[in-house]
Amino acid sequence: MKKHIILLLILTVLWSCKKEIPVDYVILTGNINNTKGGELKISSINGFKKTINVKDTGTFSDTLYILENGLYNLQFNNIGVTPYLSKGASVHLDVDAKQHTSTLKLSGDHAELNNYFAYRAGKEYDFVMNREANYNMDEDAFVAKTDAFQKDLETRLEAVENIPEGLKAKELRAINYSRLTKKEIYERMYNFLNKVRDFKVSEGFKKELSEISLDNTEDYLYSPDYRQMISLDAMAKMAYYAQKDSLHYYEAQVKAVSEIKNEVIRNGELYKNVSKFLTRSNNKEKDLNDFLEISTNENHKASVKALYEFLKVLDAGQPSPKFENYENYTGGTTSLSDLKGKYVYIDVWATWCGPCKYEIPFLKKVEKQYHDKNIAFVSISVDKQKDKDKWKKMIAEKELGGIQLITDNDFNTKFISAYKISGIPHFILLDPEGNIVKSMAPRPSEEKLVELFNELNI
Repeated sequence: MKKHIILLLILTVLWSCKKEIPVDYVILTGNINNTKGGELKISSINGFKKTINVKDTGTFSDTLYILENGLYNLQFNNIGVTPYLSKGASVHLDVDAKQHTSTLKLSGDHAELNNYFAYRAGKEYDFVMNREANYNMDEDAFVAKTDAFQKDLETRLEAVENIPEGLKAKELRAINYSRLTKKEIYERMYNFLNKVRDFKVSEGFKKELSEISLDNTEDYLYSPDYRQMISLDAMAKMAYYAQKDSLHYYEAQVKAVSEIKNEVIRNGELYKNVSKFLTRSNNKEKDLNDFLEISTNENHKASVKALYEFLKVLDAGQPSPKFENYENYTGGTTSLSDLKGKYVYIDVWATWCGPCKYEIPFLKKVEKQYHDKNIAFVSISVDKQKDKDKWKKMIAEKELGGIQLITDNDFNTKFISAYKISGIPHFILLDPEGNIVKSMAPRPSEEKLVELFNELNI
């Protein structure tokens, strides 16, 4: 009898210990209809980043070891949502990629709250996609439009039950910031859409924008729109320093951000900027060290160090990532291996990209200058497959030369991902052996490009 009691006590202790094991992960699953697969990217303001492979069937499943409970941004192509994730939760996503604003649904833990976030994501996306109609109206109509937008979201939020403590108040402020960011760009958008420069909003319209405090740590960590307002303020200072002190874009940006007194906000802006710029930097080691010297966030430092190590594969002399069987405008397909034996100057562009189209006449001039040299000029469009006719039409209308290719899945291809291309136009120069000369080559409009070609005796 005594042995049985001892055994029971041991099992009780073991069971108690088992129950106390902390669960620090989220089970995330989903099904995306009408897709060929791709990458689902997950991130948060605290530095969490992960990429999940979505199968060609549209299904995905993974375990996320999150740092803390909160909002995490999920992005797949143009589908974006920011659900609330908590340690130990299971969350499932269903969406039709062709009708994502009306079909996005989340189930599992926090389902009611997360479907509110799905609704809000759809409303925000629709507002942006209909920006011509939304911003091309007089001031009073625009104010009424954005007030109604805010009221609709507030009503939806009020209907949600069991919201985690403190989140509701932050979300209500975030909805207000969403309205304010729309107000902030109204004047510029109205001038752009109407091709005028003299339209000015009233002083009353500007008043609440001028009264916003840009020193709220809690709102910075929670609201992307609040962060946008801080970034716009920093960009204005950056432009001032770039002109006043003749600083390079990134140096001026670092100087402007370094002046932010709030440590959390300063760290967040530094991290966001270096994460974007490092992939395009021609002096990665210096930019990394400058960031490490200023930032006081250890998670951010570790993440940027990891990015730096990852980007070493794009250093000069490294074998270039490959593209295979991209559709050629003239017919058939072309792979990078087909061009071995020549220098290859690659222009990653799209028909909808204004800065890309600006480079066209300069690119045509350089192509003409080097047409009989040992170099191939390759333009790779990241237009969507459904816009292939637009791509073909622009090539014909602009009389584009060189080798004109289009990816099989816009930005979501291995070649684009391997080069960490986050913005276009993006130019790459490879040597005749297929090795990288510059992963961020000069643009055709820059004199440095011809200087580089001459240095290489092309």
